[in-house]
This record gives sequence, C-alpha cells and structure tokens, in this order.
Amino acid sequence: MTSTFIRFIQLFISISTLIIVHELGHFILAKAFKVRVERFFLFFDPWFSIFSKKIGDTIYGIGWLPLGGYVKITGMVMDNVEKSSIKKNWEFRSKSSIKRLLIISGGIISNILLSIIIFTLLLFKYGETYLPTKNVRYGIEVDALGEKVGLKNGDKILFVNGKYIKYFNDLPRAIVLGNSITVDRMGKVINLPLDNNKKRFLFDRKEFNFFIRPRIPPIINHVVNNSESNISSLKNNDEILSINSESILFSDELKETLYKYINERVLVSVNRDGDIIQKIVYVHPKNLLGIYLKSFIDMNEIFLFEKKKYSFTESIPHGIKKTWSILKNQIFFFKNVFHIQTKAYKQIGSFFSMAKEFPSKWNWDIFWTFTATLSIWLAFLNLFPIPSLDGGYILFIIIEMITRKKINENIVEKCTIFGFLIISVVMIIIIAWDIFKVFLS
Repeated sequence: MTSTFIRFIQLFISISTLIIVHELGHFILAKAFKVRVERFFLFFDPWFSIFSKKIGDTIYGIGWLPLGGYVKITGMVMDNVEKSSIKKNWEFRSKSSIKRLLIISGGIISNILLSIIIFTLLLFKYGETYLPTKNVRYGIEVDALGEKVGLKNGDKILFVNGKYIKYFNDLPRAIVLGNSITVDRMGKVINLPLDNNKKRFLFDRKEFNFFIRPRIPPIINHVVNNSESNISSLKNNDEILSINSESILFSDELKETLYKYINERVLVSVNRDGDIIQKIVYVHPKNLLGIYLKSFIDMNEIFLFEKKKYSFTESIPHGIKKTWSILKNQIFFFKNVFHIQTKAYKQIGSFFSMAKEFPSKWNWDIFWTFTATLSIWLAFLNLFPIPSLDGGYILFIIIEMITRKKINENIVEKCTIFGFLIISVVMIIIIAWDIFKVFLS
C-alpha cells in the first residue's frame, strides 16, 4: 500500500466516523422525543444508493456521494402532502421549540462529546509529555519561515503577547495567533512585532511544518546504508564536533557549514564515547553526509521533560480542557481567514488537504487525535447560522422562542434550499482550490 492510499484510508474512516456520530446525535434525540426518522444515511444518495435496508420506520443506507450524511426527520422539511395535513404527534413540527432545538443540536452535541471522549481515553492511555520552555537551554532553531517573522537561531523566547508560555509545545500556536514576541538574543532583550504582513509567511505554507524547534547539538541518530558516512564508518550516537576544523556546536550550524562543501570531501571530527575520532566524508548535494540527526525528543539527557500520567477520572477534565483549547484555536484561526494580508485562507482545504495531515504509516494515536480535532471542528462549523446547517435551524427556533411566533414554513424551506446552494458552491470552490494548489506546489 502506498503512503497516499494509507492516508486516504485513514481520512475515509475518520470522516465516516464523524458523520455517523453527528447524524446519530440527531437520530437518538428524535427517537427520545418520539419523532419519526425516515432515513439515516452515511453519504448522500441522489438517484441511487450503494446499500439500503428498512428497519422499523427507518431506512438505513450508504450513499455514493461522500460529501456528508443525513437523517430525514418527518415534518422537518415539508412536502406538499405534509403542508396541507394536520400535524401528527410523531412529526418534528408538532414538538415544542425546546425539543426541536435539542433534536437539531444533537449532531453538534455528539461531535463535542466524541472529541472529549477521544481525548479523555488518549490521555488515560498515553498521558502527556511536555518540554518546559525554561528547559530549552540552547534557545531555538528556526527555518526560513521563522527567519521571515524575525526570529534567529539561538533566540530564547521569553514572552508571546507579553505572556510567558510555560511549555514549548504551545509556542508555535501562540506565535501564529499572537501579535508580538519577546526574545533574549545573545543577552539582549528584543521585541518582535507580528503584523499581518509577517503572519502571512506562516499561513502561506504549502504544507504544515513547525517553524521553530529547540536548538540541539548534532548527534547522529541513524547512518543511511551505502552512504559515504556508512562507508567512512560514522556511527549512531556520534556527536559531530567540527567540519574541516570549523567548530560545530548545533545542528543548524552543521547544515550551514556542509552547504559550503557540496561535492567535496571534508574532515569530520566526532565524539564517540569520549574519544575524538576523525573521518573523511564526501558531502553529497542531496543528502549531505547521509545521516539523520537525533531530534530533541530523543535527548532526555539534555532536555528535562515533564511527563504526566492521569487516572481515568483525572483524564476527563483534562479531555474537556483539551477540547476547549482546540476549539479556541480554531476560532482564532477562523478570524485570521478574513484578514487578506495574512493569507490564512490558503490553509483552507478539502479532503485532499486533510488527507495529507495523516501519517504515511498507520498510527492510532495520531489517527484518533486528528479525528477528535476534526470532530470539534465539525461541531464549530455546524454552529454557523447558515440555513441548511444545524446553526441555521437553531437560529430559526431561537427567533421563534424570542418572538413567540412560528416562522412561516415556506420561508424556512426556501432559506434552507438557498443555504444548501451556497454551501455547495463554497465546497466546490474549496475542492477546486485544493486541486489548484497541487499544481502550484
């Protein structure tokens, strides 16, 4: 199986799970209030379905168009017969406004609960590992994006928006959503403003990657087979000290130095278990020394991590907190979408973009984390007061509760059709934009 296929399989299972859970929320509450549900479908089924079976009053099935799913609740959208008929007690329209509000909110509630449950179970099983910002002893290493917002290798981040960020894991997100960074640069405190012109570099990315990471010494994690380093007998756990007598302290310095010696042989000095070893190695234009360096995660002896384990009862409030934190981040990101200068709109994508976020090898931890994140995102989107989304129906019911007058059913139906057309057009534009980005990359 190719990595692309594995990614799409993960996306398919994740999205299918979210759709079923969302529609199940509507279904359960409708049944609880004795409202008839005519159809429960995963994916849409215009003209025909892949599978369908009637059980009781409900037809359960799978459609062929994987753009969502639906439950058809009797009396929610009226046809000509229903419009002229007397309200039946099993119809949606016959129920009180509070019951209708709960039925419509069922999908959103289910997605929120799913996110909380997944994060709770992940925290219970794996706990959490944090790197305190104060323990990033050598400062940060930045890529080209980090440099464009004003950061430099070796900077020690003191504050973001004037606030101390306790854990390094939270720094990238805080910077993307912040307005200023305060750094210690070789003993000098510098304030770096983050205006929309700088933020656009962070949003205008072909793919997701971290623009800062802890600065680390260059210690070999793996030597590629049949590479020059392998032939020259560089070994795992060797710490590179110099290249052609040029002292090397950090991995970013190693990269900068090696680029000066492309297609040349260099003298590499390493520390191997306390002994200084020297080797002649060819610098390849593609993979340089043919080695992979350790990441900061593999350096427990240098960085002091905080590891937290939770009992099941302890993991529940932390699962809720994590869900709320992700929701807040999504709201802040959404606000940036409307700032044209930031170009945050370029990070909006369809299924193709989402598939790329899944790992190329199956990883249940990442799969469920991403599914939980998508679940709360789906809940957030459905809150939008757009007719045909749950938020649109919720808005109509709230207006009815405030005015104590029921909105004309013809108006509701026309608004729903109009809202569906708008959403369909937006989805087509997003998919087209995603495909267009492939040719741009």
